[in-house]
Amino acid sequence: MLIDLDGTVLPKNNRPTKRVIDAITEAARLIPVAVASGRVQDDVCHFARLFGLTGPQISDNGATLIDPVTGRALKRHILDRETAELVVSDLKKSSDRVLACDAGRFIDDPDLISDWKITIVMAKFDSESEARKWIERFPPDKVSSYATVDNMGHWYVDCTPLGVDKATGARNFAKKVGVDASKLMVIGDGWNDLPMFDVAGTRIAMKGAPQEMIKRATEVVASIDQDGAALAIEKYVLNRS
Repeated sequence: MLIDLDGTVLPKNNRPTKRVIDAITEAARLIPVAVASGRVQDDVCHFARLFGLTGPQISDNGATLIDPVTGRALKRHILDRETAELVVSDLKKSSDRVLACDAGRFIDDPDLISDWKITIVMAKFDSESEARKWIERFPPDKVSSYATVDNMGHWYVDCTPLGVDKATGARNFAKKVGVDASKLMVIGDGWNDLPMFDVAGTRIAMKGAPQEMIKRATEVVASIDQDGAALAIEKYVLNRS
């Protein structure tokens, strides 16, 4: 089972409810469970530990598979340096907040990037429309770009290596834990969760998710304010009506 963070189990205060924590923790005793997030590795490891998860987790929008206990990357997809430098340079011109994950380290000032082993570059924009304009601006044969929104309602452009997204993370996770990806259940609420719907057999969309997700979902559950993710886990994994 794969669970998105922002807007799915993380509200604005970054504090999942007890019901959500308990549902995820209990499910992890029965099946492999992972966070699948656009957030960087430290964030994903933090919330994985909060949920009691010790198996592989997915960060950087699918670009990294990570051990939350040791913090060690199990698999990492990296932008080539020329492309990474182009993406960072272009985004710096139009965004006042450009972030990156470089060799597993969170970098909040792009001028401090040193290794250029970039798995994800993120840039904040004022609106969804502005973010969407940017996802078309990078080399289509080098970069995968998504417009995403965090749990505070801020819009970002997330850039990962070509063809790398949460579906990549889902396949890497499934292979690592020894399950068929088509047997996975995924829960999400945003555009960057949509690729997971391509590989998973059970696809749960939160209320308010994009219409394309709603149309392809196995089920649409209540919003985060009503613990929709917990409801889905209780129904499909814990077999509670």
